[in-house]
Amino acid sequence: MADKYYQEYGPISRRKAAGTLSDEESQLDSGPQPEIEPLPLERPSRRRIARRRRGRGLLGLLLLVLVGAGVFLALPYTVNLFAGDRAMDGVSLQGRSIAGMSRAEIRALIEQRYAAFLRAPVTITFEGRSWTPTPQQLGLGFDLDQAAEQALVAGHRGGPIERGEQLWAIWQGGLDVAPRLSVDAGRLQSYLTGIAAELEQPPRDAALSFAEGKVLPTAARFGRQALADASAIDIMRGFQTLAPQSVVLRTRTLTPALTDAGMAPAIADARALLASPLVLRRAEQSWTWQPNKLAELLVVKAEHGNMTVEIDADRVARAVEKLAQLVDTGSAEPRVAFRGGKLKITEPGQTGWQLKQPEAVAAISQALRQPKRELALPVQELTPQVTAKTLPNLGIGELVGEGRSSFDGSAGYRITNIKAGAARINGVLIPPGSEFSFNTQLGEVDDSNGFVKGYAVIGQRTQLEWGGGVCQDSTTVFRAAFWAGLPITERHAHPFYISWYDDFSFPNESGPGLDATIYTGVSDLKFMNDTGHWLLMEATADEAAQVLSVRLYGTKPNRTVSVRGPNIENVVPPPNEPVIVTDNTVPAGTVKQTDTARKGMDITVYRVITENGVEQPPEPFFTRFKAWPNVFVKGTG
Repeated sequence: MADKYYQEYGPISRRKAAGTLSDEESQLDSGPQPEIEPLPLERPSRRRIARRRRGRGLLGLLLLVLVGAGVFLALPYTVNLFAGDRAMDGVSLQGRSIAGMSRAEIRALIEQRYAAFLRAPVTITFEGRSWTPTPQQLGLGFDLDQAAEQALVAGHRGGPIERGEQLWAIWQGGLDVAPRLSVDAGRLQSYLTGIAAELEQPPRDAALSFAEGKVLPTAARFGRQALADASAIDIMRGFQTLAPQSVVLRTRTLTPALTDAGMAPAIADARALLASPLVLRRAEQSWTWQPNKLAELLVVKAEHGNMTVEIDADRVARAVEKLAQLVDTGSAEPRVAFRGGKLKITEPGQTGWQLKQPEAVAAISQALRQPKRELALPVQELTPQVTAKTLPNLGIGELVGEGRSSFDGSAGYRITNIKAGAARINGVLIPPGSEFSFNTQLGEVDDSNGFVKGYAVIGQRTQLEWGGGVCQDSTTVFRAAFWAGLPITERHAHPFYISWYDDFSFPNESGPGLDATIYTGVSDLKFMNDTGHWLLMEATADEAAQVLSVRLYGTKPNRTVSVRGPNIENVVPPPNEPVIVTDNTVPAGTVKQTDTARKGMDITVYRVITENGVEQPPEPFFTRFKAWPNVFVKGTG
């Protein structure tokens, strides 16, 4: 065994040499020492000693840093531990300190502080009117719990570093919180659109109209448009204050295209045109157009901000066409009878007059601009073309078309007028290519032509009128032209259903839809003679059978006529409530019924003409009968 090595320069030896060794340590030192393997003796260098000292310094510094960091990380939690579930010092709600307040206290403060805003966040005003919508109507969201949460979690959320940063920021400058708002733009726009509907109005141009021959100007009016988008921006800006605000609704003015200034010249012109009546003369006859009639000839135009009043040529032409029914004397040809296949003159022809309509239109238009309101109508003289020698050359030799109607049960006045009307059209010759006018041939409906007053449909009721019942004649003429296949150029149905016109309307059955009403100077019955030859009209009233017949003789074209219908639709029952009409020509206290209630309906009859073996497209004839009430006349005279 190797020699034992005993440490001679250990701690005990050093203290023994220095005289600081205790008795126990001295005894231990004097006793047997443990055996230790001998090691080579090496003395540490200065560099190693320095490194050891630096290591101990860094270790201490690291320990100090760790301790500081621990304190720093623990500080926010320590502060939160003392703050609890309350707002930190330095936290405020829009300038109002809420330090130390609990969640419930913060929420109560928010409710109290913004109560007025939550009741009426904004008042919208416009020209003395106001609207105070609720937050719900405006789409305004205001979360009280979220606002309380925002104030409460300041310095209480996140990790240690985030919490530390929050606490440092609060300690340096405080933290002021505000409730968060949300706005539903669609709902806000919808509410403003509702207000706009109350306020908006389109601009109204200046206008000019006529009534009873008077000039009636309507002043222009500026319009207004609500600017919902701009108003919504103003309202949302007001929300940011979190206090009730008053916002003026934004609008813009809409200027009319035609102002009162642009209408002024037209007013003066119209008043000059309607200042006095216009008198129209033909020989000893005259017709006076009053200002209300003249107003129908005027048209108002507006262009580039200016209004003008003009005499409308088309309106004058239509008025002259109706005037011709009164001016024209009808056929100048002799009256002819067709008996036994031969023609015979029953009344000689006579000179007549026919209004020159194009010239009359120009003359009337010019006369309206003159101070003297009187005009001699331009007419042409008509002389007979047919003589006894030319009768065989007229081509009248067979029946072309026939119409019949029943006047069974008619009153005496009505039969008188039917016969007078038949006399005015009986034996009349119609030249080829010409247009037949019932009103022109009928002439003046007065006692000079054998007519009497009778009941006719005038306005909204049946009342006494010259020639009441003469529509029986026009209806029968219409049927003759219808079955002859002649072009019907003007026809008007009665306004309501009259049952006696059903008989003889169709070949094998009775029904509505083939009647024709007339009113002299207003509504006419016209058709063209397209047969290429003269036509002879014959009218007879059989009082025994109470049947009126109208026959057209001439040269029958290679045509046949058939019908489809009548198709009856849209049947409307008569009104239940009667109509009471006052009449100062009837003694007071007198009540009499003038009209019986009738149902309304739409009727369509199709005429089908086959000519030279070719079927033409069906030609519709439409009638609309209005539902008619019981009408009573109450005397006030």
